[in-house]
Amino acid sequence: MSRYNQDQLTDNIILMLKKKLMKEYSKGNTKRDAHAKCIGLLKAYFIVDKNLPDEYKVGIFNEYKTYPAIIRVSNSNPKIKSDKYRDFRGFSIKVLNVHGNKCTNDEKYTQDFLFINNEIMPIGTLKLFHDVIYYTTKLNPIMLGTKFLFNGNFKAIINSLKNMKHETSPLDVKYYSTTPYMFGDKKVKYALIPKSVYKSTLPRKFTSNYLTCNMQKHLKANEAVFDFMIQIQTNDKEMPINDASVKWDEKKAPFIKLGQIKIPVQVFTTKQRYDLAEILSFSPGHSLLDHRPIGDINIARIKIYEEMSKFRHNRNKKDLFEPNESYFNSFD
Repeated sequence: MSRYNQDQLTDNIILMLKKKLMKEYSKGNTKRDAHAKCIGLLKAYFIVDKNLPDEYKVGIFNEYKTYPAIIRVSNSNPKIKSDKYRDFRGFSIKVLNVHGNKCTNDEKYTQDFLFINNEIMPIGTLKLFHDVIYYTTKLNPIMLGTKFLFNGNFKAIINSLKNMKHETSPLDVKYYSTTPYMFGDKKVKYALIPKSVYKSTLPRKFTSNYLTCNMQKHLKANEAVFDFMIQIQTNDKEMPINDASVKWDEKKAPFIKLGQIKIPVQVFTTKQRYDLAEILSFSPGHSLLDHRPIGDINIARIKIYEEMSKFRHNRNKKDLFEPNESYFNSFD
């Protein structure tokens, strides 16, 4: 895809999303255009493994170190809906106190890692992402389904929708970046693998906020742990950069552990946490150059996320906010 076409599609997406939000939130209090519902905002620690081989000592993994981090756990739906509905979950990590040259300048000392609990992004190309927004906001979703049926994307989307489940807890499931990033001179995808001793159970009756309740029950007396993994691209054709709907074969490119996410015992169901969750901004562009996002979708996401964050904050009369370690230590 030419740079002109990529920029044109990106600008069209931003325009359509802004119009959509202006219509849906005509009276203000504008939410995110995706992942609107925050299940919980968690204090965490991002811990780089000791004694990593030199080939993995890249960027944030350059030395054994523990970083403070903030994690926003969310439902992926663009509207705030009950946890009774099946959905994908988002797991956005903002690592704090990270120094070095960054992809964008809107945050200076953070490193964001963005995940969902699905191995692929069903809408895997920038053109398809544009078409989904176009058909669902300007035309008819049925026409979108017909288009997918004829262009071969329908099966991939149906298979992914089957992966929408009623999880026991967001702390019990695997997460994937779905899109690729650089890792020094390598191209990689990320994954989080749950390692907690404590496991939640499904409630007898699903409630609108049962995921929050189960997560809080877990963290009331037990920490949560995830292994942080990378998967290194070994074949350009079988592991494409510009189609996030293609799963990279784990047999040909196994995941490698580089660190852990530890989420300590805490009470997160507070007004302060939910208020902070609303003003935080996450982006693939909040990244060291060593971990810079690559591929058409990621490059578009940098601009889309930045523009939509500014738009949302402006409509809500809120300033953009970059949390630091001092703030991390101060909030309950």
